[in-house]
Amino acid sequence: MAGLSIAITGDGELFQIWPTHAMKRFPHATIYDRSAKVTAFRHAEVKLGKDGLLNAEGRDAAKRTAQNLANPPEVDATVTFRGPLQNGVVTVKCKTGTEKVFQIRLNGLGKKAIEQAFFNVDAAITRCKVVAPMA
Repeated sequence: MAGLSIAITGDGELFQIWPTHAMKRFPHATIYDRSAKVTAFRHAEVKLGKDGLLNAEGRDAAKRTAQNLANPPEVDATVTFRGPLQNGVVTVKCKTGTEKVFQIRLNGLGKKAIEQAFFNVDAAITRCKVVAPMA
């Protein structure tokens, strides 16, 4: 779906599987990784830039990262992952405030099993995209 923006956060095995699935399911979406690990890495990048430990190009990138951390882009959906493959929980929260929680039981790592496990999650994300009414 063109123009869809998704932030992902959380941890666990489902968090590791879904992004690859999402790149196939939502090829035109922008996906932001807002997990604790990536956020910590981004803060470390900013610190290295402020401490002068990066070259000029790196310092410029660190400044852009600091601006992005201070003012993160608004997203259509935030998807939070918790738990293992067999008993995971995925929460989809739309920028409109709508929130859905799904219990996920992934019964294999094949394409069909992954698509079936995330079918309702994907549908909830798609419904988060707010489309302006036609004039």
